[in-house]
Amino acid sequence: MKGKSLGPPPIYAETLKISVAREYLSTDQSYGELAKKYGLKNREVVRSMVSWYERHYSQDQLPVVKNAPAVGSPDLKAGASNTDKEKQLKEALLKV
Repeated sequence: MKGKSLGPPPIYAETLKISVAREYLSTDQSYGELAKKYGLKNREVVRSMVSWYERHYSQDQLPVVKNAPAVGSPDLKAGASNTDKEKQLKEALLKV
């Protein structure tokens, strides 16, 4: 039984899964880097957290955030295209 762990797999708090997934999606860090940063068993744990997050919090189901900058808001970088503004808004929502 080499390579197989005994017992149930660890259960991670939803807040940890959300944090790890959002960090992966909003930065250029790899699964392995985030696994090391958060002290997780391996990169596959991070991959499964990102997959879980995408299933539960798809782009059409992003939570509504009060006081988030509107697409035409001056808080967004001036001169940015609509696509850039949408990306900035999504990143702002992830940070909240």
